[in-house]
Amino acid sequence: MNTLKRYQIWIALAVLILPILARGLWFYRGIPSHPKIQAPDYAGASISQPPISTAVPEETVNPAGQVVVLDYNHSNLYDPSKIQVLVSALTARGARVEFDDGYLYLDTRLKYASAYIVISPTYAFSIDEANQVRQFAQRGGRLIVFTDPTHGIYDSDYISGNILMIPDVNAANTLLEPFGVTFSGDYLYNLLENEGNFRNVLFTQFGEDDLTRGLSQVALYGAHSVSAENGKALITGDESTFSSLTDSSESPLSGSGQALAAAALSADGNALAVGDFTFLMPPYNQVADNSLLLGAIADFALSGTRTHTLADFPYLFGHQASLLTVGDLQMTADLLAPVASLQSALQWTNTSLVVAPKAVSGSDTIVLGLLTPSDDLDRYINTFDLGLEDSASITIPGFGQIGRAGIGLMLYKPGVVNNTLILLTDLPEDLPALVSLLTSGDMSACVIQNNIGVCSIDYSGSTYDTTPPEEEIQITETSTPSG
Repeated sequence: MNTLKRYQIWIALAVLILPILARGLWFYRGIPSHPKIQAPDYAGASISQPPISTAVPEETVNPAGQVVVLDYNHSNLYDPSKIQVLVSALTARGARVEFDDGYLYLDTRLKYASAYIVISPTYAFSIDEANQVRQFAQRGGRLIVFTDPTHGIYDSDYISGNILMIPDVNAANTLLEPFGVTFSGDYLYNLLENEGNFRNVLFTQFGEDDLTRGLSQVALYGAHSVSAENGKALITGDESTFSSLTDSSESPLSGSGQALAAAALSADGNALAVGDFTFLMPPYNQVADNSLLLGAIADFALSGTRTHTLADFPYLFGHQASLLTVGDLQMTADLLAPVASLQSALQWTNTSLVVAPKAVSGSDTIVLGLLTPSDDLDRYINTFDLGLEDSASITIPGFGQIGRAGIGLMLYKPGVVNNTLILLTDLPEDLPALVSLLTSGDMSACVIQNNIGVCSIDYSGSTYDTTPPEEEIQITETSTPSG
């Protein structure tokens, strides 16, 4: 009995131990060893880095009094406090910077602005806004647009429900289309020449322009490619810089063989498009020649030859303007109230209006008169080549013959030293309505060509009934037939 139990115990131990031994022998790989692993040489590792810029850009313009408007009304994806370097570069050159938050209409701001800067917009520009900016640039204003492939808005696809990123180039292109400039929805990368990351591309090829003078290397930390039809590529990649859309070094927007560009200038030279704005912010503005590029962009914004037209009223004058009457016109009580409104409108633009018997030397001038030839009127309108001899109509260059009744003329003559605005009507009674029309800022009743405006005056003295009382039809009382 004891022997049987002893065997049972040994059998139980064998059943327990033998599987363990078998598993150990099957998976045995010898005596474990711990070979010494060669650690990377972290101390000797080096990452390609561009030099830190210490160059100070030269200020090549003297734009005292100019205004630069920064768009902040199209859901722009930037923090105004982060671009203080750009703002400081502009203010150091004597300019005043305004952020367009929608408080004023865009066309009002563009009347007095020298440059309009748009950074990473996501809300598309309307057709009217694009036309206003195009006309602004045609008058010598500068347009600068920055985008960035790391910025965009997220939305869900209505059908699939997938989350999509809508890049800022969609909104930017609606503004740049009239200039023949287009951003691509890609990003540029370089696996060889970069600052520690393939999207931090180092550029060393530049188009010849004032914007690129003195540049040897620029670092852009994520950039869209941009193309300008008949324009000029300013910052271009080398053969190892590729587009994320095509994995090619050729532009997906331009013709075959065109190198990828991160910045371009429109054909008219007034619109600049840059596919990155990281270099506007510290510390990236101090890398390589980024500070020189930023300074050149500030100079570009303020170096346009801005010309004003009649449509820019009331931003046509300097600090003071003189108002005088010519010919047989006299200041009347009916005229004083509109002139007072005109004075208030100009004060809002920091222009003081002074009523004077004659023009003040060196001062801007507003002339009130009638469409009647006179020597003192001719000295102001001789450059417009008006025909005032006909008593029923007047001849205006570009308009032809127009009847005198119920119209008013606005003539703007810019000068090197001062500017002159001339307001003329057929009758003295019409002049208050014309001044009020100008002061209201609503030129919808005027046809403006160049610096000549022909306006329809709603309440016109020229339309008064001039039939003599004795010639009026007399209504006599007739007796009724007796019943």
